[in-house]
Amino acid sequence: VFGIVNKDAKIVKSVSIPPTGHGTAEKYVKACVDALNPLIAEVGGIEKIKAMGIGAPNGNYYNGSIENAPNLEWPGIVPLAQMFSDKLGIPVALTNDANAAAMEAAALADEKIAAAVEGKTIVKKIIVPGKMVNLIVK
Repeated sequence: VFGIVNKDAKIVKSVSIPPTGHGTAEKYVKACVDALNPLIAEVGGIEKIKAMGIGAPNGNYYNGSIENAPNLEWPGIVPLAQMFSDKLGIPVALTNDANAAAMEAAALADEKIAAAVEGKTIVKKIIVPGKMVNLIVK
């Protein structure tokens, strides 16, 4: 799932592109960019987008690659962040999806945060590894 988030952390556009069925990472990136381009145009163009974040299985935060993910059809080390950055012309960060889940769990373990979200539904999550967990509730 790709989402375009505004400065108020509201998802303004989104699209889902499954990673399977494309054969190669290059074809997956092309399919994603093709699906994202109309959304990017609707928000005023790529110059309105500051950066992109990706949570991926076996993601390496330090080099932006997916490394030998057993549940993806692309073997070996795939420099996915760089591939998206090259196509879109914006900075792209990638982290392991388990790291993002662990950061969310750690945030929810904080008693102040737990009290703030108690009885509410988390409808959106924005996680920047090592820096921020933003939970939108209703």
